[in-house]
Amino acid sequence: MAKYNDFAAFYQDFLPVEGGYGPKPVLPPFLKHWLGTAFAGGVPAARTILDGRTKKQGKSTLAAAVGLFMAVRTPGAECAIVSNDQDQSRDRIFRSAKFAVQNGPLAEYAKVYRDVIEFENGATIKAFAADWKGAAGGNYSCVLVDELHSFVHEGQRRLWDEMVVSPVVSDGVRWVASYAGWLGESELLFELWNKALAGEKLANEFDLPIHHNKAAGLLALIDTGEASWRMPWMTAQYMAEEREKTRPNTFRRLWLNEWVANEARFVDQESWDACYSPDVKPYSEADKRRMVLGVDASTTRDLTALVGVSEHMEVVHVRTWKPRKGLLRGGKPTVDLGLVKEEILKLYGVKVVDAVYYDPMQMHSIAVELEQAGVPMVELPQTGKRVEADQALYDAVVNRSIKHYNDPVLNEHIRNAIAVETPRGFRIAKEKTSLKIDAAVALSMAHYGAAEEYIRNVGSPGEFISNPFYYDGEPFKIICGARVAYGTERHKPGVTWKTCRRRNGNEEGLGCEACVRELEAEGYYEQHFEI
Repeated sequence: MAKYNDFAAFYQDFLPVEGGYGPKPVLPPFLKHWLGTAFAGGVPAARTILDGRTKKQGKSTLAAAVGLFMAVRTPGAECAIVSNDQDQSRDRIFRSAKFAVQNGPLAEYAKVYRDVIEFENGATIKAFAADWKGAAGGNYSCVLVDELHSFVHEGQRRLWDEMVVSPVVSDGVRWVASYAGWLGESELLFELWNKALAGEKLANEFDLPIHHNKAAGLLALIDTGEASWRMPWMTAQYMAEEREKTRPNTFRRLWLNEWVANEARFVDQESWDACYSPDVKPYSEADKRRMVLGVDASTTRDLTALVGVSEHMEVVHVRTWKPRKGLLRGGKPTVDLGLVKEEILKLYGVKVVDAVYYDPMQMHSIAVELEQAGVPMVELPQTGKRVEADQALYDAVVNRSIKHYNDPVLNEHIRNAIAVETPRGFRIAKEKTSLKIDAAVALSMAHYGAAEEYIRNVGSPGEFISNPFYYDGEPFKIICGARVAYGTERHKPGVTWKTCRRRNGNEEGLGCEACVRELEAEGYYEQHFEI
């Protein structure tokens, strides 16, 4: 095919895109100017080019166009796509390149495979795994780096160091697409960002903040603030909605392209106050509301907190224990976890507890004793599940899907809670504050447990659902009148489908997977349902 010297024209002619703004990519005048600056005369203006714009500006699509442009103009070119994992490499830039080849004029000149696009001129575009050892030794003409802000580990730094454009390629480019990262964490991007800002700012009619650091071989567009919302889909209404539902620091980073600390107040006071309901009352001895308990246990410095959340996602019970001097631990202030065990047994004894979610680090011995007493104990260690729990609580508060009765201790602990943003979501971080947050942590576990026990695992009486456990997916219908615990393993010794707590005494209740298997073995469903 003919060699293009106008990258903007190539972008429009050879890059069909998915979505409502297709099939040709949107190319506003400001973006055309940026492309003309980055590829003056069809040649990269620097060895490293940073497209540092906010989220949802089409950066991945543009990066795909860079790869295709470099591949078709350079016979035998090796073009690599890297990100923090191979799935991301395939799912964003490579997917856009793949779509463009399969649905546009380039289909005549290239073949698409799972991780590689091969061109008739011998050039290739390949999505790489995040493995610096596997990437070493390449003779790359073009390297496309997606979301450099997520490169926070030593292995990712080494991957960056390996993925350089070969010195024997006179007009190669390493193209980076990323918005801002976290202060103190996204150090690699931070260094690149500051090198760019130290360069000459290039004047232009669009007031685009384009910087050229010739000494570093670096060109960058670093567009920040509300002025960066330049694409036609970045409407005032859309951005107002994002601002409303997104954590403040996250909004600043994603949508204003600002560098922020990855820690912030867990939830704002206004959102938590809005979850108060005068209809929610604290648990009393005559109460029959069922609940899931969350326990955040400590024996020394912190409080120990027990929080209960009902099946209606209402906070119905909050209790805390302070460390006290006594006979334990040589007279040092200590929480006697035996008191926590007594409280749980008391609540379980009056049949209001369906499960207790706990961190096994401090609760292991007590949990064993409670389990022996029949209390359903569910471990929720400080791993990815805890991040899921904290993020779920945050979402519930923001969306007003949890209610509380204004317990003063819980209010204080929610107010004190600091959270750290991780790639998997918000995590309440005890190490970031000296204030008490134990009840907030216990609430996170209780809320997560209530969602597991009452929402994800519930079928309404009379609701017909497919049996997920049997007949290789054939349509086997059952009536579900009780809690359903998908994925539960076989019963513990001494427990059968007749005594399983998840059937809750309901003869027609599905119970858990172990119940289903036992009932199937006894021919229960064949006797009671038409299959």
